[in-house]
Amino acid sequence: MIAQGVHLVNAFANQRIHVKWCCDIMQDNLDYVVNNYSPEQITKDYKDVLNDSEVDGVMILTTHDIRLKIITEAANAGKHIYVEKPMSTTPEESYKIMKVIRKTGVKLVVGFNRRCAPAIEDAVAIYEKQRANPVDAPWRYNRLGGEHTPLREEEATMIMMRINDDLKSFKAYAMDEMIGEGSLIGELCHFADLACFILKKEPIKVYAEGWSRINQVLTLQFEDLSVVNIFETAVGSFDHPKELIEIYHKGVSVVVDHFLQLRVGGREDIYKKNYPFLSDPYPNITEGEGTNLYINKVRERNRVVTNECDFGFPSVNKGHYKMLDRFVDCILVGAESPCNELDGARATLITLKARESIRKGLPIKISSDEYDYYFAF
Repeated sequence: MIAQGVHLVNAFANQRIHVKWCCDIMQDNLDYVVNNYSPEQITKDYKDVLNDSEVDGVMILTTHDIRLKIITEAANAGKHIYVEKPMSTTPEESYKIMKVIRKTGVKLVVGFNRRCAPAIEDAVAIYEKQRANPVDAPWRYNRLGGEHTPLREEEATMIMMRINDDLKSFKAYAMDEMIGEGSLIGELCHFADLACFILKKEPIKVYAEGWSRINQVLTLQFEDLSVVNIFETAVGSFDHPKELIEIYHKGVSVVVDHFLQLRVGGREDIYKKNYPFLSDPYPNITEGEGTNLYINKVRERNRVVTNECDFGFPSVNKGHYKMLDRFVDCILVGAESPCNELDGARATLITLKARESIRKGLPIKISSDEYDYYFAF
């Protein structure tokens, strides 16, 4: 689904990529590729790809339960790797993947694409500017007056992430305990990683409530006392935007509203920025801006779409193309991975700890030596 919906079109559109192989065990999927794109070759055996000396990199877009074997064989074959999230689903898998990546020296990119979304990149730049040089806006109300005794908590960052999802849109395997392992493992890894990416700090504790399959609220504490709240519902509606991310630090608020609008409070240099839709089936609907415009377009979608299989929603730029392009940089110019094996292992551990917290009803400590391993090669 992620291949057909995102990665195929991006790979074939990128002028620096030549797609030599497409591999799938299902003939219907291979037929789709042949009918819609032009790979040089297709196969049902991924070893055909790994044995091809002309192949520099591979994209592994399979279900979670079979990635370890393919990653291991790809790395040993000297192929650079882009793998969809989550990179792994156990600490043991993380260890094995990290070890083979570092032993072979290939580059691995984990598909936490939100790191490369334009709205997120801008938000992080504003946040880091304020963190490096905190400046009060001239209109900030200061009842304390003058210099007040600083509070340790003032150095912390507070982040809120809301994910509005719909269970009926999930892939069938997503709820299977032995394959997809629910939205906590398969989806919230995105946001656990994004929290670490924004803060550039290490998580030290997680407390979670809800269920391990769907519907969770996570509270992450970081080493600098920053706190991130991640609210995920799978009983929502796509009539409303899916994602809202709010960052608060030293008198400044930075809000990313469904990757369509950036809103900033507490700074003079920027107030609001709108981003274009990635695709828009309803260009005739122009009333509103940001997510208000999105909602109006979705209302039009609901009016005209009669087939439930016709998704038909306007899409937003979550960074998929740029993340893939940065993978190309890893191959062609030796650039550092935009999201490496350590990042993948950390995100996996956070979600596993969150599941443990849900099932035990207790806060769970996170230690860096549980994912930042020492290897005796």
